[in-house]
Amino acid sequence: MEWTEDLIGRCSSPKMYHIDRDTLKQFSRSLELTYPPYFDPEAARSEGYRDIIAPPTFAFTLTAGDIPGLELPDAGIIHGEQQFEYALPLTAGDEVHVVACIDNLKKRGSTVFLTLKTIAHNSQNEMVFVSRSLFIITLDKESAL
Repeated sequence: MEWTEDLIGRCSSPKMYHIDRDTLKQFSRSLELTYPPYFDPEAARSEGYRDIIAPPTFAFTLTAGDIPGLELPDAGIIHGEQQFEYALPLTAGDEVHVVACIDNLKKRGSTVFLTLKTIAHNSQNEMVFVSRSLFIITLDKESAL
């Protein structure tokens, strides 16, 4: 594939997720978190949430569909950086639509710096979060041309 700035702005089709309590609890347990609103609906409501909430990094599990023209290699990818910006809490019972777009792309020799921006909207079309992921891709000699 050609790693050119022409890829910037290309987006995936939306992918829908239903956020359920069990998944949120399992994720929180796997991180050994103890904040009660991650597990207990009553504790979450006492903090002003509708139901239990997702930890900030949970959004990384909500992947989007394929981006047309983007073919990531099987090896040589480093996840260099991750940022999350929340407009609303991600709460059990939410349905969110996730889209990923190529936000930036720079090629330096045989290395590509790829930034993906993932945006999630709820069923009321309100933005829930934006995340940005920087991937550092080392190309093989054939791909670097």
